[in-house]
Amino acid sequence: MDKEDPKEEIYKDAKNKHAFLDKRLQMLLKKPYLTEEEEMEIKILKKKKLFYKDIMERAKEEIERGEES
Repeated sequence: MDKEDPKEEIYKDAKNKHAFLDKRLQMLLKKPYLTEEEEMEIKILKKKKLFYKDIMERAKEEIERGEES
């Protein structure tokens, strides 16, 4: 089996994006003072992280059920 399951690819891609967003979020949260733009970015990052977490959960459930793409 050379090719990875599309659901596993989706999961890994979402996981990587989630981790990237989390690193940026953690960096911002360490700052003692945030600009208005940074506060807005934090809100956006949190929403995007939830979006990718939902994708990861859906893909994981489908992988566990053995569903095809």
